[in-house]
Amino acid sequence: MRKRGTKWLIVGLGAGLVLVAIPRARAGEAASAKYLGNQLCLACHRAAYAQAVSGWAASAHSRALWKIEEADGTHTVVADFSAGSPFPRDQVAYVLGAGVHSQAFLDKNLKVLPGEWAVKSKAWRPREPADATQDCLGCHSTGYDPATGKWASLGVGCEMCHGPGSAHTGSKDKQGSIVRPQSLTPDRQAMICGRCHSFGKSKDGAHPFASDFRPGDDLDQRFDLAQEVPKGVPNAQYNELRLGGGKHLASGTVCTVCHDPHGTGAGQLRVPQGQLCLSEACHGGKLTGSQHSKQAPQAASCSICHMPGGKHVFVLPRPS
Repeated sequence: MRKRGTKWLIVGLGAGLVLVAIPRARAGEAASAKYLGNQLCLACHRAAYAQAVSGWAASAHSRALWKIEEADGTHTVVADFSAGSPFPRDQVAYVLGAGVHSQAFLDKNLKVLPGEWAVKSKAWRPREPADATQDCLGCHSTGYDPATGKWASLGVGCEMCHGPGSAHTGSKDKQGSIVRPQSLTPDRQAMICGRCHSFGKSKDGAHPFASDFRPGDDLDQRFDLAQEVPKGVPNAQYNELRLGGGKHLASGTVCTVCHDPHGTGAGQLRVPQGQLCLSEACHGGKLTGSQHSKQAPQAASCSICHMPGGKHVFVLPRPS
């Protein structure tokens, strides 16, 4: 029997159709909205935002965690299990990562297996075993609850940046019932990315991610950002930006100014790096000194000197 106050939506899943019940939004419900998963978002937005949807689907975000049985032309196991792998492929249930820089693996119990594939060197390297339910899934799945071990979607999906969608689906105020990152202040925009592109601990010290963070929240209230990042720690860009962003951060130059969350190019940059720096909104026409030229990025990227090691710490190197 259909309940009063319930909205129903037909969603295509694979070869079939599923009738899904969605609670209608009520006043004040947005703050306690529930995560519903990508399929409901895509059911409405696939046509209206086709470019964003297709870009996200092809991005590393959508493949942050996926089932090995879903391997296809988009979801690819890049590791070579014939090259002395530390465990057999049939022990793998989930793939951790798209395989841009590395790729790790989980067993059916969501334990991180003891080895990962390094893409650049095309070789296996040791990885310390861990419990993904406590250490990984807060950033590699959407709507994850470490108390129950359940998620709404695998990978970094729509609600990871736009917030849980249950209030949005049943509300007449579509823009007011979902998070639109571009409408947030620059620091709150950056915090959405910073929930995962960071190194630190949850306030209770239990997880390396902010388990109760929702887009639009103040991340500092839910996460202790490390003031120093050990060498070799990946994805600490938010630490670097906060600690060494300088005038860039102060002027509102945050993650999405340069990176497109729905993009598919190298680093998901909106345009090639040199063009970003030399755009009219940034440093175009403002370069001085004989060592600079608007043509310079064609031969050498600005980041070679100003973002050493690829870190998001902007420096002004002084002539020796």
